[in-house]
Amino acid sequence: MKLYMNPVSPFSRKARIVIRELDLERLVEEISVNPAASDELRRVNPLGKIPALTLNDGSTLIDSPVICEYLNDLGGGKLFPGMTIWREVSGRWRALTLQALGDGIADAAVARIYEGRRPPELQSEAAIHKYLAVIARSLDALEGARFLDPATIGEIAVACALGYIDFRLPELAWRDTRPNLREWYDAFARRASMQATLPT
Repeated sequence: MKLYMNPVSPFSRKARIVIRELDLERLVEEISVNPAASDELRRVNPLGKIPALTLNDGSTLIDSPVICEYLNDLGGGKLFPGMTIWREVSGRWRALTLQALGDGIADAAVARIYEGRRPPELQSEAAIHKYLAVIARSLDALEGARFLDPATIGEIAVACALGYIDFRLPELAWRDTRPNLREWYDAFARRASMQATLPT
C-alpha cells in the first residue's frame, strides 16, 4: 500500500500515527508529496488532497477518517471503539466526536495559514478572525474533556491538531490558559508514534 502524505499535514500525521500504533509500517510505503503540485496525487485522488491511501488492488481510500478506520480494521486495532455481542459501546460516538473536533481545529488552523499566505491586499481579516475564534472555542471545550488511555482515534486527532498549532501558530500560546489540556498533551506527545511523526 502507498500513503500519499505530507509530513507537515495534521491529517497525514493522523494516518501515520495509526500506522505506527498498530505496527503496520512494513505494509505501507509513505510517499511525501506537495498537494498543490503533485500529478501523481491527483491521479489517485481527484480531489488532490492528502492523505490518500492506495491499496494493493489499485483502489484508493481518501479522507483521513476513512483511511484511519480502514487501517484500524486491517491492524486489528481498538482505536475505533465498536460493539460487542452483549451491548453497544457508547465510547464509539465519543471517539468519533472527539476526532471531528480535532479535525475541525486542524481545518481552521490550516485555513488560517493559507489565508496568511495570500497577498496582503487579498487577505480577509474577517476570515482570519473566524478561523482563530473556531480554534479558541474548540480548545476551550477540550480543556474540560476527558481523555482516555488506551487512546482512541479521538485522542490522536486532537493531538495532531495541537501539534500543528504548535508548529504553525505558536503565537496562539494555547498552553498558557488551558492547563488540563496542556498536561494531557505534553504526556501524549511523548508517545513513540508522536515523536516519529513530528512535523518538519
